[in-house]
Amino acid sequence: MEYGAARNATDWLAEGNAHYDRQAWNEAGVALEKSLALDPRQANAWFRLGNVREEQGRDETAAACFENAVALDPSHAGAWNNLGSAQQRLGQLDQAFVSYSKAMRADPGLAQACVNLGRLAGTRGDQAFAAACFRAGLDHHPGDPTFEHLYAAATGASTMRAPEGYVTNLFDEVAPQFEHHLVNELEYQVPEALANLVRPVLEADACVIDLGCGTGLVGKALSGSGVKLTGIDLSARMLRIAAQRGAYAKLEQGELVDVLARVPAGSARAVLAADVFIYIGDLTAVFAAVARVLARQSLFAFSVEGLESGSYQLQPTGRYAQSPAYLRALAAQFGLMERSMASTRIRREGHGHAEGWLVLFSTGA
Repeated sequence: MEYGAARNATDWLAEGNAHYDRQAWNEAGVALEKSLALDPRQANAWFRLGNVREEQGRDETAAACFENAVALDPSHAGAWNNLGSAQQRLGQLDQAFVSYSKAMRADPGLAQACVNLGRLAGTRGDQAFAAACFRAGLDHHPGDPTFEHLYAAATGASTMRAPEGYVTNLFDEVAPQFEHHLVNELEYQVPEALANLVRPVLEADACVIDLGCGTGLVGKALSGSGVKLTGIDLSARMLRIAAQRGAYAKLEQGELVDVLARVPAGSARAVLAADVFIYIGDLTAVFAAVARVLARQSLFAFSVEGLESGSYQLQPTGRYAQSPAYLRALAAQFGLMERSMASTRIRREGHGHAEGWLVLFSTGA
């Protein structure tokens, strides 16, 4: 292009794509809008602008962009899927179901559409349909950890924990919208409740470990306490958001038992785990690792989804639940004493709430 010449739709699209690829969402949005103003018939440009608005938390605008994309190209499976996601976040569940279904018809191998349609069917109580979606995903993606885990959950299979790949993929995908959705829409207050359990005994510079720290909600809850907080998580994208809080002295990516194995024995004043054990059924290795790193008269505070009897169970939601009897047996096995175990509403779910327990154990003198 000659210096000073007017820029055309292709030029703006190229600039928008360049910004998009480096996740400069504001700049990408401006350039894509300018391209579409010059040529509104670009289905993929509408799709990308919708993705930008999704990253910015502007779901209504994102949905409108995806609607434009599928109107121009009804075979655009990615746009149908992302339209469904935006509609679901906006509470438009029937429309979302239709959009996900059209995504799967357009591309039966589109993994995210299989996941989204199956999950939505599961929340409606149709586990057979959910299992069929996850089975279709496995047929197209053999060995995929997400489909293996969700298919097991939908069919009532028993597993010890979710595959690491499932957890990593899940949270890398939802990281930008995670906190807004969880806190503002699902009324999630577990991090503050756990912080309140341990704060009275935390002196300045105490070593505190946040298992599965995510975007850093526990760090936010402990802000101003003066503790030296270490966050551990599998998702690199979640850790990048947590780092922006400035609440953590250290952030480590990895499986929590593996990372705890590198922590000096008896060095931690408290270990917290907010909604982490919904991805781990068998907590034996976790309790052993936590008991090793805790100092004397120190605290282990965590939440679980509740199970009335037995030990642990993979639920149709893909999350695990544990029973109080199981938790108490593990505490006894590893020398921990019960300080409190209170029933709580973990988060809003459907027309009700996911029920569970806030648990506080301690080491001895």
